[in-house]
Amino acid sequence: MMTTPDELARRADAFREYRPAQSTMPAISPEYSQIQVPLMWGGIWQVPGLDLKLRSFATISAQCVNGWDFGLRHQIKVGLTMGITPQQIKGIFIQLLFYAGIPATVYGLLQAQQVINEREDWRAADVSTGADWLDTVEEKLQRGSEIRRQHWGEQANKDVEGSLAQRMVPEASDIVDGYNFGEVWARADLSPKERMVCVLAALMARGHWKQLRQYIGYALDMGFDQREICEVFSQSGWYRGWPHVEDALDQAKAVFEEKGV
Repeated sequence: MMTTPDELARRADAFREYRPAQSTMPAISPEYSQIQVPLMWGGIWQVPGLDLKLRSFATISAQCVNGWDFGLRHQIKVGLTMGITPQQIKGIFIQLLFYAGIPATVYGLLQAQQVINEREDWRAADVSTGADWLDTVEEKLQRGSEIRRQHWGEQANKDVEGSLAQRMVPEASDIVDGYNFGEVWARADLSPKERMVCVLAALMARGHWKQLRQYIGYALDMGFDQREICEVFSQSGWYRGWPHVEDALDQAKAVFEEKGV
């Protein structure tokens, strides 16, 4: 059965509850809106294979990398409207600190707080649950090793231990790995699956193909199926440009073949 433009438009209209921001685009370019709204809200967002909240995590992560305030603020509103909590929204940017960088994630947190402050119910739910911080880098490294082993298997620890950074800048590498895997990945605000979706989307949006390939393997090891991984790229690539999707799928295909899945 063929999907017509009218059907995509109908789906987009039914999706209106998740589109809190009013766009000025129809007044600027009706033709653009006739393409963008059905394609995005009537099409990409409603494809099977990845639930809506995970699609929102992927989209916010890609927009964090983009650093464009309108798109990022809009998608934060979409995520909150879908039921992602304020602390989970902030958790996305904490998760991406080591994958998207400090400027992008600080900017994301600032945008998130401004959006959260727009509604009383969002402000009321914006309560930090705290974190169980470890005292030393050595303790963080140990917990990080345990987390990698638990989610991805012993090969992930071998990858870290044999990394170029560990050989050439070992002190910095230990600090980064300790805080990333021993603290951020240990936080309870996001599930491991939600964290992986954020990382896959950010690595794709940044075009970090070597690390993306590595994390595609980790995603499979922790229980993602092929369709979920591909849908993360299809969803988030819409906000970075379709050539990024093609390149990410090329990496995924290679990993799937290597692992025989």
